[in-house]
Amino acid sequence: MQYWIAAFAAALVVVIGYAAGPVGAIVAIVAFSVALFLLWAYNLGFNGAWTGFGLDRFTAPFWKAENWDRFGTIFADREKVVKAGTVAVVLIALSLVLPANQVALAVVVVAAWYVFQVYRANKPVVTKSTTLDPQVYGTTSEPRKEISRIN
Repeated sequence: MQYWIAAFAAALVVVIGYAAGPVGAIVAIVAFSVALFLLWAYNLGFNGAWTGFGLDRFTAPFWKAENWDRFGTIFADREKVVKAGTVAVVLIALSLVLPANQVALAVVVVAAWYVFQVYRANKPVVTKSTTLDPQVYGTTSEPRKEISRIN
């Protein structure tokens, strides 16, 4: 991740924290993280996004070198990072304009819809096998004529 993007993100969190308070800054960071995870999950699936970036292998403290390598792969796609940042900023802007309960309801509805889209995009494709072969024992319900033997 380039340093100017990190500086812009830090400045954005400070501005959001000043406008919406410290809770607003935390909400913006959480919204950015969740939006970025959902954007990656749309392509990789939930489990693929979780294990693909090594989120199950993070160790404290977060500023260790191996954790930064994992962060590098998460932030590699700039388009997803910009979309997640837009989601966080729009959420904070809406919370400054509209009542909090309306914004929370809208966030829950949109998040549920997107989770449904992730499941729909990553479900296995089931195809019906269409065959022209006749059924094994005929098309009518006639009884079988062979003798069954039990050994």
